[in-house]
Amino acid sequence: MSFKFLETISSYQNWYKTWHTFPIIPWIKAAELYRKGEYSLAEDLYRKGLEKHPFHEAGYCARLDLSHCLFKLGKFTEAKEELKFIVNQVPTLREAYIRLARLQMWVGENLEAVWTMRKALKEVAHDGELISMFIGAALEHGSQGYLMKEAEEALLKLSEEERQNRKVEVAASRLEMLRGDYQKGRSRLASLASEPSAPFEAVVAYGEVLLQEGRVAIARQQLRRALMVVPNHPKVLTLFAKSYLKSGPYNNADFAKQLGISACQHSGWLCTESLHILAEAYQALDDKLSALATAVRAKETGSKLLSGYKNVRNIDQLIAELSDVNTDQTQVS
Repeated sequence: MSFKFLETISSYQNWYKTWHTFPIIPWIKAAELYRKGEYSLAEDLYRKGLEKHPFHEAGYCARLDLSHCLFKLGKFTEAKEELKFIVNQVPTLREAYIRLARLQMWVGENLEAVWTMRKALKEVAHDGELISMFIGAALEHGSQGYLMKEAEEALLKLSEEERQNRKVEVAASRLEMLRGDYQKGRSRLASLASEPSAPFEAVVAYGEVLLQEGRVAIARQQLRRALMVVPNHPKVLTLFAKSYLKSGPYNNADFAKQLGISACQHSGWLCTESLHILAEAYQALDDKLSALATAVRAKETGSKLLSGYKNVRNIDQLIAELSDVNTDQTQVS
């Protein structure tokens, strides 16, 4: 008997032990491809299985794997739809909420992620990861009022042991910076980010703080660390691009453009902030047509967000400036 045949028999046996039904062959084959990273082939098989067995009890597992395949293939909108379907059909499935919120934040839909985690906290037992994601999404969106109050209350409900979770500490530090003692929160965030195996969230957040303070060189050190962990993260790439648009010795608009394009590509051209920064990079390079087209796209993308884009006035001003320039050029020619 070949090893492949024995492996297949084992897969069928494991399926039966888990689901107590006859195996869905396309899903078993898809799972093998999924583990090998052959996401396009796996996607086709997961879909075939779902078409034939739309109500199978293992369907939510197939959809979870399918959503990951779609994410890896850059099909972010389709991946979100699969995850939204799961949370509606299986509202107590913790993993679906986490994946959906992460994906929403990946493409800059931060308020959407807040609502996803808010629903999760109503349906699923609270834990450190859920709370930290809720707070993180709220902070990324810039939420105020009742959402931040809910974030603070959720944090207080965690046990002392759960508060020792480093992701929770990152969220708590950032919340302290916004709602309490800024220097105390910043100091704690800096300490968390300086650890050899620092949480990814701490490194990115601290890098952003340093960039806001104008400490560009040190900020880039943190952002490079983050890119070593997740090389294609749109948020990190966007911050890096922004660092090259800072005036002074660190300015390099061409680098900003390259990083901005990369951020947009890895977010499926869905992240409004990445598009905004790319438009500014084009403007800095005096490529007015590309800047205008990208700024208009950023405005259109931002208008689809639940709360709109927080820097929409800046985009409007950019579009107005670029439109005036292009009008003048047309009149001259």
